[in-house]
Amino acid sequence: MKLSLTVIAGPDQGQTYELPAGKTLVLGRGDKADIRVNDPAVSRTHFEASNQGDGLLVADRGSRSGLFVDGSKVETANVSVGAVIQVGDTRMRVSVVGEPTMASSAPQVEEKPLPQMVGEKLGPYLLQNVIGQGASGVVFKATDEENNRIAAVKVLSPTFTSSDEQRQRFVRAMKTMLPIRSPRILRLYNAGKNGPYCWAAMEYVDGDNLADLIQRIGIEGMLDWKEVWRVAVDVAHALNTGYENKIVHRNVTPKNILRRSSDKACLLGDFMLAKALEGTLAQDVTSPGQILGELSYLAPERTRGDAEIDTRSDLYGLGATCYALLTGRPPVSGTSMVDIIKNVRDEKPDPPKNYQLSVNDLFQDLIMTLIEKDPADRVQTPAKLISELLRIGKFNNLDAKI
Repeated sequence: MKLSLTVIAGPDQGQTYELPAGKTLVLGRGDKADIRVNDPAVSRTHFEASNQGDGLLVADRGSRSGLFVDGSKVETANVSVGAVIQVGDTRMRVSVVGEPTMASSAPQVEEKPLPQMVGEKLGPYLLQNVIGQGASGVVFKATDEENNRIAAVKVLSPTFTSSDEQRQRFVRAMKTMLPIRSPRILRLYNAGKNGPYCWAAMEYVDGDNLADLIQRIGIEGMLDWKEVWRVAVDVAHALNTGYENKIVHRNVTPKNILRRSSDKACLLGDFMLAKALEGTLAQDVTSPGQILGELSYLAPERTRGDAEIDTRSDLYGLGATCYALLTGRPPVSGTSMVDIIKNVRDEKPDPPKNYQLSVNDLFQDLIMTLIEKDPADRVQTPAKLISELLRIGKFNNLDAKI
């Protein structure tokens, strides 16, 4: 099926760009872009789009302002016909060539762009600066004026919960998970809704996410395998709590793991959101058919629309993250998103010892098992992973305090 992008807002409004089936094209304002977008707010090579027949597969090419699909910032995503892609000040609707394009089918709500909500108050939380931005919304550092403490408040994009019924369901689901506690999962303080916004207030961690750490590893050198072992122990305990409560995270990537500065402990974020977003429009984002997050860290089954996702997909994400901490790079890469998906499915990564000779053999073998292509060949449960990690720790006199 031949698809097109029709500009519905921006300098090129009314322009239509055709995307032939099976082709991957780069869009941007620079000379190297296959499709030129005359918008000064668009990067020179802003994003790429691949016509998959029934929709587009899009990926950000490291743009300054980001890639948005139906109001949500994404790194990569499957985009269906009718969806709206925004880059810079340009909004484009995905259409079938030859069919009329509606002016807009996005939910019409009066709201500020999420990053501009600094200074707003949601419940008792006064939003300060933006500390993170992901597929589902924006995270603010905030002051909890009732309890006199700092919190992290995640505000969801209104496109995720577009009706009051969905917003109420989200808040109810979040509050049922308030009792779930683990020292290695970001603690949920509260959740609520204000107008079109749903929000969740969580524990604030003074530290970095592992994506930042991996980026530094590429510059400063490898992380000692014993430190990576500790990361694996921490996150495995978080995943075990989720497993016991029938929660599949779906997006265990370096950006969702925070490392506390004071004691180097790692905490997994967005765990409660995974369960609470079920039954809302955000289910489009967390469903197996929708590829979000850091593509190189996704389990192969996450790239297939008909695959069942369970805890083994989360364990793959942990294994891929540990691999990157050991080597400074994800298990697979590629020159385009199509290449990356192919390599995620088919390419066997090099052993970490090819990059860091000091890696313990048993630990390397465990990491390589976690990132096996077939879920049946991986460690099957977080509890089993913890057992294997503790066995390796015992042989090497490593402390596993939680």
